[in-house]
Amino acid sequence: MSDVGKLLRSKRLEKKYTLEITAKLVGVSINYIAKLEKGETQNPSDEIIAKLAIVLGIDENDLFTSYGKIPMSTRRVLMDNPQLLKLISQVGNKKLSTEKTGIFFGLVMEEYKKLTEE
Repeated sequence: MSDVGKLLRSKRLEKKYTLEITAKLVGVSINYIAKLEKGETQNPSDEIIAKLAIVLGIDENDLFTSYGKIPMSTRRVLMDNPQLLKLISQVGNKKLSTEKTGIFFGLVMEEYKKLTEE
């Protein structure tokens, strides 16, 4: 069972949902939910991840990240701000060391906080 599968199962049981109830609420088969919990299905669609997050009360961003996907909220920000998307791509292409990348993003966050406080 994968870590994300364990999380799904634990949240489902916490809510006292059966596989059947969860499947109906998410709009998938019982077998599909069982496979997700066992880690046998590793790449659910964005729509399924979003529905699982709502039904099971899991932070959507965390669930997307657990599946190795960029959260939809982050994608919307990137699509609405092409300059930000370009900047991130350039940072990735320059192959900065982990330390330098951390410093860069720290500086960006500091400036962002200053701008939003005004």
